[in-house]
Amino acid sequence: MLFSIPNIISYFRILVAPFFLFFFISDNKTLVIISIILFVLGAFSDWLDGWYARRFNQSSKWGIFIDPLADKILNSTAFLAFVFEGIIPFWMLLIIILRDSFMTFLRLFADSHKLPIRTKNIAKIKTVFQFVLIIYVISIYFISLLLNDDAIKELVTKDYIYYSMLFLTIFTVWTVYDYIKDNKKVVQILFGYEKK
Repeated sequence: MLFSIPNIISYFRILVAPFFLFFFISDNKTLVIISIILFVLGAFSDWLDGWYARRFNQSSKWGIFIDPLADKILNSTAFLAFVFEGIIPFWMLLIIILRDSFMTFLRLFADSHKLPIRTKNIAKIKTVFQFVLIIYVISIYFISLLLNDDAIKELVTKDYIYYSMLFLTIFTVWTVYDYIKDNKKVVQILFGYEKK
């Protein structure tokens, strides 16, 4: 089921990510607008692949893994673009990337050892928070381009953006603790404190 329609939609989200980054940080207004459209399509595809998988009963083990991974890649790429634009500091993005890398590795480890791992709703809430912040920033960029007013971009460098991202970073760290707490056995086996 590597190339089922839901999985192909997830691959599209991964493919969009580098193009979004390249276009968004360019000085070309047309490319920036294209990048925003690409991100919106990527965000929509997140809903579409889940809906299609449920509607046509095409859920798969690979799909359960690749779908959230595609979300992480797209969101992290958007935050990387914001780092390049001076909107958020790199250390916040680094924490998010380290968290996502650890959680992806933990899932792969659990799966390879046929260990159950609980998926937490708190992770979905984190993803929603990320999407909201990203959509806000790119919306400001989009409006500034439509009105041809670069001064509007200053709205994304205000303190509330920094503190919103700081909250999201702290919340991201909390999700790691929450996962470890609920999947203690997997973590203990990973670090050799308990035998399978």
